[in-house]
Amino acid sequence: MRKVTIKDVAEHAGVSVGTASKVMNDKGYVSKASHDAVMKATMELGYSVNANARSLKTSKSNKIAVLTSDISNPYLMSIAKEVEEMIRSLDSHMVLLSHNDNPETERSSLNIIIEQQVDALVIIPTGQNGDLIEKIKNTNTPVIAIDREVDEVETDLIVDDNFFGSYESIKYLHSLGHENIGVIYGHEKNSIGRDRLYGAMEAIKDGNINDDPSFLHEADFREDLAYRAAIELLMQPVPPTAIYCCNNTMTKGVLKALKDQEIRVPEDISLIAFGDNEQWELMEPALTLMTQPMKRIGIEASILLKNRLKFTEEYPKQKKVMKPSLIEGDSCKSI
Repeated sequence: MRKVTIKDVAEHAGVSVGTASKVMNDKGYVSKASHDAVMKATMELGYSVNANARSLKTSKSNKIAVLTSDISNPYLMSIAKEVEEMIRSLDSHMVLLSHNDNPETERSSLNIIIEQQVDALVIIPTGQNGDLIEKIKNTNTPVIAIDREVDEVETDLIVDDNFFGSYESIKYLHSLGHENIGVIYGHEKNSIGRDRLYGAMEAIKDGNINDDPSFLHEADFREDLAYRAAIELLMQPVPPTAIYCCNNTMTKGVLKALKDQEIRVPEDISLIAFGDNEQWELMEPALTLMTQPMKRIGIEASILLKNRLKFTEEYPKQKKVMKPSLIEGDSCKSI
């Protein structure tokens, strides 16, 4: 017996093959009458969708790539978890990769993603490799960037207002009387690194705070380098009275350095960090944080992903900038 094809279903339902395909793949607008006619035809003809054939016909793989910067970062993995739940609800599978903030590793991962012909890419980018991300976009594959921009490439984007968060962190420390403030930042190679550094520098300038360059230390968003940076700050002839650390991973290194040097928080030094509060909820004294709306970022990224896959018509790229908020703990004191 000859196998029933989608063309047979279309002819039986009195619609085009394109309309029948939209109904089968639940993608694009189809009138209720046409939808009902196609579904009735599939039942009467005994048509079943072959997953591999559907993938070849529609270039739909039912795979969505999530490329993150650091799978050991609880904040980033919490976002990935929200995205994964949405991916499962779309009857798709998540392909998870990590680049560890290494552009070459990211490039290799992007080439794998291109080979996999995924339906969409959710990425926490290094900021580089725009040529490959543009190549993915040119195949009509939705690209959603989280946490950082891809330099010179327009994508859907959901980020914190990193400049604002850093500015307000320094402003808060200054309101407590601190003039010598150490800043441990990531780097200037991507938007998140630049914005967090520049926000701190702008607040230092606006507040007429001591702008000695020795108080600024790059740590590449790494725990080990942040540990070294903190030791260097503490061993200066005039050490800072407060430290602002620009992410969770580096804050771990700073805390280890303070412990090893037997420096008490906040008695000997004040500390504020940019990051989510879940990682630090058991810490004593409670850490003062510029917190990221982690849950909201994950949910809105997931909804944006769903919309890009469900709605076939073109609409402008979405950019959502979310303001972080200060949670006062017990790690900062007035002087």
